[in-house]
Amino acid sequence: MKENIDMADLEKETKYDEAIALKEKGDVLQAVEMLEQLCVDFPDYALPHAALSMIYCRLDQFQKSLDHAEIVCELEPEDPFSFVAMSALAIKSGDHAGAEEALQKAQLAQLRYFHAQAEAAKTKAANEEKNEETHE
Repeated sequence: MKENIDMADLEKETKYDEAIALKEKGDVLQAVEMLEQLCVDFPDYALPHAALSMIYCRLDQFQKSLDHAEIVCELEPEDPFSFVAMSALAIKSGDHAGAEEALQKAQLAQLRYFHAQAEAAKTKAANEEKNEETHE
């Protein structure tokens, strides 16, 4: 079963890389088509949504851009950058309230990240202390 998961991951990453290469060569429409299909085939894969969000923004298709940015935020709720990107897109589209909301979510995600890091450091220190006590 692990082999199937790895093959699926390899397939989606390969297709994503191909789509981005097409975009870089200037074949934006073909890249969009491939990225949209990736979103259908692998709905939990955030990268094609992020790429589409940026491409649609450059094409002045702001609603599509925001829709994909929102999906990225749903798929990656702990990633502050996703919310910052969403905020920038909202500003570009003229949705200043949406931009402010996305920035607040970015700050919350960042706080959750720092809290998790602090908890992990506490746990590590406690475990090291226990190990030292047992070796004395």
